Amino acid sequence: MLLIIYALIAAYVCSKNYTETLAHIRPAAYESLSGVIYKSGYSDEDYALILRQTGLGRAAADRLRDGSALLKYQAVYFADTDYECVHTTPVSFEEYVPDPKAEIVTVEDGDILVTTASHILSWRNGHAAIVTDAEKGRTLEAVVIGSNTAFQSLSKWEAYPNFKVLRLKNATAEERAEIADAAEEFLGNKPYNFLVGVFPRKYTPLEDVYGTQCAHLVWLAYASFGYDIDSDGGMIVTPKDIAESGLLELVQTYG
Repeated sequence: MLLIIYALIAAYVCSKNYTETLAHIRPAAYESLSGVIYKSGYSDEDYALILRQTGLGRAAADRLRDGSALLKYQAVYFADTDYECVHTTPVSFEEYVPDPKAEIVTVEDGDILVTTASHILSWRNGHAAIVTDAEKGRTLEAVVIGSNTAFQSLSKWEAYPNFKVLRLKNATAEERAEIADAAEEFLGNKPYNFLVGVFPRKYTPLEDVYGTQCAHLVWLAYASFGYDIDSDGGMIVTPKDIAESGLLELVQTYG
């Protein structure tokens, strides 16, 4: 019996240690940006190259329009990243970079943030947030079990060893801002409910929401306006489900 216990502990430690190595994944192949950094406009091929080499999607690349800035983002994108893993609860963990170099180029009201830099034991559950005030750098998040949803700072996302910035396709900035306003009005200060989708049901009118979790908060804000950004349509929505939604475009990715 003692050997079985030791084996289980060893398996857990090895699994957890392996899980932590997945918090930041460097891109595979370095390519020169010399052919695009001085251009005033980009082709589809240019955008694809910029994304591969910097993590910047079209919106972010268009926002920069600066060759030296592209090279800076490429250097950060390919650099080694030292991060630490800390407890957020007795069974959950989160990675962060003590001296972050990554910067979020641009966000707008209603943009979605997703990271895999959190895990429960060896399961990478990830985390998600919605930008409620881009000008002030404010997000709304269900942060951790035992705490109510709260407004957070966008800057904390730059300290994650990986993140994605996503934006609803084929929608005006005004409509996305309206979704953000609804989230701010109805989804702040709500209890954390890890099982929402099982109990209570997944969709609830905003004014009737009692509890939520990080991905559900983001999903419900959009679902209330007719956008189902849960890519697999399951009972429980996860950050991964949102990250893979075909309704969203990639603004920026890192790690």
